[in-house]
Amino acid sequence: MSDNSIGDEFETSDFVDVEIGLCRLSVDLPKDIQFRMLNSLNHFAAASQIFDLDREMASFRSITGEEEAASCFLLALRIRQYADARKLNPKNHLHKNAAIACMIALAVQLQPILAQFQLLFDFRNCRIDLKIPLSNFGVQGGETFAMQPVEPLDMLHSREGVDENDVYLEALQRLADGAEFDDIKQLVSDRANQRNTLLYASHDGMPESRATLEGIEGRRARSLALLVITVMILQSRKKLASVRQTVPALVSIISRLPSAENK
Repeated sequence: MSDNSIGDEFETSDFVDVEIGLCRLSVDLPKDIQFRMLNSLNHFAAASQIFDLDREMASFRSITGEEEAASCFLLALRIRQYADARKLNPKNHLHKNAAIACMIALAVQLQPILAQFQLLFDFRNCRIDLKIPLSNFGVQGGETFAMQPVEPLDMLHSREGVDENDVYLEALQRLADGAEFDDIKQLVSDRANQRNTLLYASHDGMPESRATLEGIEGRRARSLALLVITVMILQSRKKLASVRQTVPALVSIISRLPSAENK
């Protein structure tokens, strides 16, 4: 699908179409988000093109693309003035990787609900809406019927025996445990340090990327999710329930980092 073939609206769940939709929406977003969004998309396009020629630089560009998407998300929280959002620094590598870790944990939480979905891009109103087939909720024959929340991120997530403000923090801890990290802090710190191992030699030898195209595509998928969520945050002046639950988890992670790392 080319940009010229898109009308005022279109529905998709295809990566390429989502990228085209985000590019078109970006012109109506705040400039500090617009340019980071476009830069994120450009990094992934370049990473795919140079992968066979320079795997280390392809890895570096995909990491940077993912962090740019995380910056957009953090900036959106600040623009919409969510509680404690000023504690989140869109330029801090650790803060950006805390946001990415939240995205991974959130994806695990929502996977059953979003097994299938469609995004509806509304360019006239600079919106992205979400359609979820009823079959995702176990409704027999629900493939042809869909639920469309008024605001896609205004859904409260719960887990029995867990305070609603700790749901995502618990999900992050499970993510750290599953990846065999001692704690969330180590997970975030190791993610933030990935770029430093790609281009610099060490006493152990020359740098060598272990990246795969599949891994880069995984980063791309997370980045697109963060960019879509960015638009969904900006399109509503309401404090959205899913977002309100996410911020305490982010702030809690950041508060555990040494002050020298947290600047």
